[in-house]
Amino acid sequence: MDWLREGEVLSPASSSDPDSVRAWQPWLLEDDDGTLRMWYSGHDGSTARILEATREPGQAWRRRGVVIDAGLAGESDAYGVESPCVVRVPGGYLMAYGGSDGEHTQLHMATSGDGRHWIGHGTIMQRGEEDALAATNPCLLVTGERWWLFYSGYNGSNEGRRAAVMVAVSQSGASWDRLGAVLEPEAEELAVSHPCVVEVAHRYQMFYASEHDQRASIALATSGDGVAWERRGNVLSASEEEPEAFSAPCVLRLRDGSLHMWYAQRPMGDVELGYRIRAARFGGD
Repeated sequence: MDWLREGEVLSPASSSDPDSVRAWQPWLLEDDDGTLRMWYSGHDGSTARILEATREPGQAWRRRGVVIDAGLAGESDAYGVESPCVVRVPGGYLMAYGGSDGEHTQLHMATSGDGRHWIGHGTIMQRGEEDALAATNPCLLVTGERWWLFYSGYNGSNEGRRAAVMVAVSQSGASWDRLGAVLEPEAEELAVSHPCVVEVAHRYQMFYASEHDQRASIALATSGDGVAWERRGNVLSASEEEPEAFSAPCVLRLRDGSLHMWYAQRPMGDVELGYRIRAARFGGD
């Protein structure tokens, strides 16, 4: 797949912005009038929050500020929230996201009538062996038959860096049945994570982050049933001359038919993990 990079999305943050250190894990929807709405993770050096930005047709992106903050002391998301995934539902919007209590990260849900003001509903699944350390980076996909919830599961091995793509299913989104790992790291990989799954012509395409010790790329896998996946290789990766880490893809087909990706990128070796959100457009439609 031939993806054409379009550069950084947001203007540089100021030191007082909630995304001053890191902006990443974007999720986007398009409104009827062509306005793009982006929910993303922001970090100011102490706390992770979920923020929103919008772009009206022909205009630049505009930060809208925090939409979900860290929870109160003792709550399951008291140490920060991250990785929003938003879908439209009757009456408004549903968001799945990761929330940390300081030791573990679990998947949470929130609802909103306007996508701006959110009501949290707590965690949605108990942890298992495959996500004993963390369950995060959710991707909700609603099909005619069921709801799918793809996410990153960290079992705590490899100094907490190992991740596999997990999946759970539901009839209504109210309760979830875990199906386990559907994509696991190969011998040379540290992690496969941050799944974004889209349905195309009754098949599924998964864009995900493939992390190695010295590089991190965005790769593609395909499936006919959502459970058995075939890897198709990298779609965005760094050159040897300019090593970079790619992560957290979100792929969306706009109303004009064009296919776009938003993702996070940082220089390899950046110990502050100073990700910034960038965009790319598929040039092979």
